[in-house]
Amino acid sequence: MKKSYLLALALLAGGLSQAQYSTNFDGLNAGDYIGVKDANWTTWNGSPGTTEDAQINTAQAQSGANSIYFASTAANGGPQDVVLEFGAAHNTGLFEFEQSIFVTTNKAAYFNFQAETTPGTTWALDVNFFQDGTMQVAYQGNEVVNTPFTANGWVAFKLVVNLNTNIWEVFLDGVSQGEFQNDENQIASLDIYPTNNSIPSSNNQSEFWIDDVSFTHTPYTLPSKNGAVYRIDFPGVALDGKTSIPSVMVRNLGSQTINSFDLTLDYNGNQITQTVFNLNLASLATYAVELTPGVLISAASTSVSATISNVNGSNADDDPTDDTKTVNFKPLVPAPGKLVIVEEATGTWCGWCPRGTVALQFLDRDYHGFAQGIAVHNGDPMVNSVYDAGIGTKISGYPSALVDRGADLDPSAIWAEIHTDLAEAPTALLYNGAQYDASRDLVEVALVVDFQAPANDNWKVACVLIEDSVTGTASGYAQVNYYNTGGPLVGPDNIDWSSLPNPVPANMSVYNHVARAISPSFEGQANVFPATVNANDRFTFNFNFTIDPSWDVSKMHVVGMLIKEDGSIDNGSSTTINQAIANGFWVGNLVSITEELLGPDAKVRIYPNPVEAGLTNISFEDAKGNVSIEIVDVTGKVVYEEMISSKTTRMVNLNTSKWSKGTYLVHVKSQNVNESHRLVVR
Repeated sequence: MKKSYLLALALLAGGLSQAQYSTNFDGLNAGDYIGVKDANWTTWNGSPGTTEDAQINTAQAQSGANSIYFASTAANGGPQDVVLEFGAAHNTGLFEFEQSIFVTTNKAAYFNFQAETTPGTTWALDVNFFQDGTMQVAYQGNEVVNTPFTANGWVAFKLVVNLNTNIWEVFLDGVSQGEFQNDENQIASLDIYPTNNSIPSSNNQSEFWIDDVSFTHTPYTLPSKNGAVYRIDFPGVALDGKTSIPSVMVRNLGSQTINSFDLTLDYNGNQITQTVFNLNLASLATYAVELTPGVLISAASTSVSATISNVNGSNADDDPTDDTKTVNFKPLVPAPGKLVIVEEATGTWCGWCPRGTVALQFLDRDYHGFAQGIAVHNGDPMVNSVYDAGIGTKISGYPSALVDRGADLDPSAIWAEIHTDLAEAPTALLYNGAQYDASRDLVEVALVVDFQAPANDNWKVACVLIEDSVTGTASGYAQVNYYNTGGPLVGPDNIDWSSLPNPVPANMSVYNHVARAISPSFEGQANVFPATVNANDRFTFNFNFTIDPSWDVSKMHVVGMLIKEDGSIDNGSSTTINQAIANGFWVGNLVSITEELLGPDAKVRIYPNPVEAGLTNISFEDAKGNVSIEIVDVTGKVVYEEMISSKTTRMVNLNTSKWSKGTYLVHVKSQNVNESHRLVVR
């Protein structure tokens, strides 16, 4: 890699002068403020000589006698906040930065690189030397380097960036720690800020010295015609065994406008070539190309390359060195049979909840078949009271998200936990089956739990029905949208919520992953497994759901959950109801049902329900004409039927004291009513 950078430097020189700086602080006196004595340095708020500034120190030095010293015990770090300016916001050419750092044992250090000349606008890169002896490099929260370093000794940190083709490389003590692409391919300054609050176990103690600081920027002379491969990405994450459509970004690194080019992607021995034309790509602008039909990701193949050719109809452009780019990546290998469950707490009244909507859209696009999103609504017409109450005990506000019932997360921060959970082998594999009786609006689900490892009788099961493409005309279906003034928020459909009204009217709002029912409860059914569960043990559970007539079965999914002793989810299953029906139905243990599923327009109410083998009531206040009541048990046997005139009766008192314990289906029909409900007798 070093050879390629030396070559790049020779090509970049192009007759333009370099911007460079170097200091070991030895021309200054102990106690001097660096921002006062050296015009290249300042502070975050432009206040040299104040508590924000750093002073020359002689306690440690890598070369000579002097260095600059940083320390903090404040929970949020500071007040020191020192900035070394690089002369401009560089986005082309070759940039190199070096400094030596000495971090005290069991304390931490932090610095970052800013992308804009005004500090605080955009962070290009964050570098943490943690108290546990690891160095982490990340951009926009994406970790790209994590490696050990030696505390209580001098360490050489180096950053080399080819800004033309977006190749960033970090070195520690002369050894490359890896290359990466950066979402913010621009660099303007160094910011040094003593803090130690980046990990939960931090002790708030930060202490370190900086010495031998230097940087060089070698500009690039734009040739006339030059197309370069700038980025290669797999949307979301590259999952082993999943087909992914790569996105390749091309950059015009010439002065001439680019109108057309060919692009070839090479992965795992397969090539995809795509011709792009009718462009008007200006100098230094970029253009992203999705290469369909995509490639099948394999954990055995960890590099992908892309080549641009035939720029503006010519076989070669003026700089062939940037025509091909190779990116190394690490495919995520999901554990066989693992499905992660992501539950999002949301509501149409919640102006920031579109953030959760967008997160589940990306989840569908990038993790289909490996993760299932569930939108649990609160305070709107799509609420399911049992599910809403259950998730409410796990979250602190809206929007929130739970990954496999783990920590309360912002929906934008679920990805790392998904990756962790996906890689963990499940204790059991889950399979869905179903049968549907449309005449009774009854969906019966069979959930098979096939254990791969031992468990016990403290594990639980639950089943959820969710629906996509839910719409409504009532005002409660209008989505409040704070991104109208607080955006942007862009989903995989390229719709920016900042361009949508506040609220988004009901006739423009479509809701997916809507939780319609959870059985038997949020916590799941207990006491369904024996005291000892062995690997290869298999159990089948049946769940009965009465479907509200307003729901569209063809757009619904069955989601199964296996819940561990600590309340977290071990594994899940997800199929459309139609897929579950195609799988077949298997008779197993019927899981008790404690919830009555009522849509917002239901005209029939049963209460109390469940009933302790005594009196319950069936009311139908808004029914018209004669009312037919039929009650059947789970075998389909009719146990009660009656025809009543709604003119004289609005309620039936039902005595269940002699009925067997279990679940019954109550069918009520009249001129304007056709509803089925569950009645549970205990």
